[in-house]
Amino acid sequence: MKKLIFFLNLMAILCLWSCSDNEQLKFDTTISDNMFTFTAVEGGAKLTYKLSDPRISKVKITYKDEFGDLIYKVGDYSVNTILLNGFNNAKNSVPVRVSFLDSKDNESEVRDMSFSTLASNLYTFFDNVKVGSYWDGFQLTYELKGQVNGSATVYFVGENPNTHARDTLTLENFQLEAGKFTKAYSLDESQRQSNYTVVVTTEDSKQRIARKQTWAGIVGMERVQLPNANFELLDPFKLSREEAYNPNGGSYNPGAFGKQYLFDGDVKGTLGVLYYRPGYATPPFTFLTKENALHKDGNDKYFVLDIKKPAMLGEMRFYFRYGDGFAVNKDFDEAGGSGNGGYYTKLPCSVTIYAWVASESYNPNADQSTIPSVNWKQIGKVSQDPSSAKTERWYYNANLKSNPKTKADLDALKPLYLSVPFDFDENEYRYYKIEFDGTYNDLILPANNNGKDRVTCHEIEVYAKKQ
Repeated sequence: MKKLIFFLNLMAILCLWSCSDNEQLKFDTTISDNMFTFTAVEGGAKLTYKLSDPRISKVKITYKDEFGDLIYKVGDYSVNTILLNGFNNAKNSVPVRVSFLDSKDNESEVRDMSFSTLASNLYTFFDNVKVGSYWDGFQLTYELKGQVNGSATVYFVGENPNTHARDTLTLENFQLEAGKFTKAYSLDESQRQSNYTVVVTTEDSKQRIARKQTWAGIVGMERVQLPNANFELLDPFKLSREEAYNPNGGSYNPGAFGKQYLFDGDVKGTLGVLYYRPGYATPPFTFLTKENALHKDGNDKYFVLDIKKPAMLGEMRFYFRYGDGFAVNKDFDEAGGSGNGGYYTKLPCSVTIYAWVASESYNPNADQSTIPSVNWKQIGKVSQDPSSAKTERWYYNANLKSNPKTKADLDALKPLYLSVPFDFDENEYRYYKIEFDGTYNDLILPANNNGKDRVTCHEIEVYAKKQ
């Protein structure tokens, strides 16, 4: 009997202890549906919650995403929303369990609820994307709004460089962002085709493919150089320095400047080398402007290239004239400069190009301030820091050990040029406004910098749709 009484008392104590422990673990805060609001967003839902009980430390959410993975999320007082993501297709009545946690992570009762989602941008991307022709390749244009995440990968069908077999080759993987974008791809010469097959996939943060689509028969636009012998650089502000070659101009000022040298086929400075005389600067036979030729605020200056016949252009190139080991041509100097760096500080680092879209012809003799801005459409722009490192500049030649001193030396060098690619536009234009927006700085002697805002380039070429 004593043993029985002891056992009963022990059980009573254990029961009381257990009940006391359960009381400590129990978190009995009120939880109701009106504390939570679910708003469908792209790829999931946004949960907005209200915390009124000071004992509540966190909100606990569990649900399964579209792939069946169990997702666990926690929110606290620092925010009042939680993104419930992991969905591509639009979903209705997705089960979700909601509860509260106190500071010791004791859990309240669990409330079973549901939410709906909108289709993710990984899915609707393909409702907005367009794949079309581009220069020597193709381009993608797309626009995304709302909640955006994940990435897209672009492929094309071409020749595998290792196996030489037909294969699907990766071009680019990029993060998706809200906004309107164009992705243009000009392919290497070995991969150019008359028609392209393009494949695009979208992936979530775990690189799981959300959707895939293929476009076939995308026409590639081949570019060819247009003969430029008949081109004309129109000069509405009379900024071009026009000066014939003067063999009697002294050792350092031989002249030989003019717009006509931009279209003589000399892309390196070959003609000048033929005029070498010991002790004399080589005549440049090149284009150089007068002062204040840079386009700046308060100085709306520009040139207009007339290609004589409308064409669908894809690129414009501005060439560099190689220096030589002869006497320094001081026509490129700035006051106080040494002469050696003067040429390089006249080379453009920023150029903007517009096409004339008005129905009437462009008139260089008209008052340029009266021309409506809508008559010009921007089609190309390049810009580089004027103080960028020498090795980053378009005229840098890593293989050039010293200045060429003979025609043979010059013939062995590749032409160097600044390329301005154009937006893809299937319209044809005849007139192109060229704004020189900036030139390079001298990295050693600031006195050589382009204080008078002059510009030089040696040849202009354009590349247009092959007929």
